[in-house]
Amino acid sequence: MRRRIAAAGLLAAAGVFALAVPAQAATGVLVVNGVPHENPQRGCYATSSPVSIQNFTTSVVLVHAAANCQGPVTAEVDPGRSATTFGASYFVF
Repeated sequence: MRRRIAAAGLLAAAGVFALAVPAQAATGVLVVNGVPHENPQRGCYATSSPVSIQNFTTSVVLVHAAANCQGPVTAEVDPGRSATTFGASYFVF
């Protein structure tokens, strides 16, 4: 019985650690509508439309049609690429 409880506890702890996503910054500079952001944190950001993205980071940036990174993706901007599209928010991975 004790082994089952210990095994269940270890399994639960492993699940919690596996699901934890560390907050990381993209390395480099992300230029959004002419404003540079050095090492932007992973997450969702509001912007005005049309949005111009110059991605000089190591991460992909997705531009979303709606606020709070909702709605369809209007552009996927890979590292080293640029895009101009409509959108109300963008997500840095």
